[in-house]
Amino acid sequence: GLRMGEKSSDCVKVAIRCRPPSQKEINNGEESIVEMTEAFGEEGEQGQVVLSDPHGHDEPAKFAFDIVFGLSVAQVQIYESVGKPALHKTFEGYNGTIFAYGQTGSGKSFTMTGAPGDL
Repeated sequence: GLRMGEKSSDCVKVAIRCRPPSQKEINNGEESIVEMTEAFGEEGEQGQVVLSDPHGHDEPAKFAFDIVFGLSVAQVQIYESVGKPALHKTFEGYNGTIFAYGQTGSGKSFTMTGAPGDL
């Protein structure tokens, strides 16, 4: 829960971004197993990611996140929803961290810098 005087915008938020398919994945005819319901961190809004079993044996796994960025989200939206609020809180004297986590090739660099020409 929130402490007295604390707003939900002051709490830790978890954001996820799914990178577009790589050229290798496209050339191999691989299909996406990820469905995303976008949410950009607005008060009370929550996004969802659904991972489907590519073989169709298991029920899809559903995960909720504070912020969900789909494939077509512009890099400026990432900054406005994640970077800018963290930066402002840091200027106010709070600790601020943006942490990108994932296996090799999962899209960490893409998430932090965007596609060529986005910056």
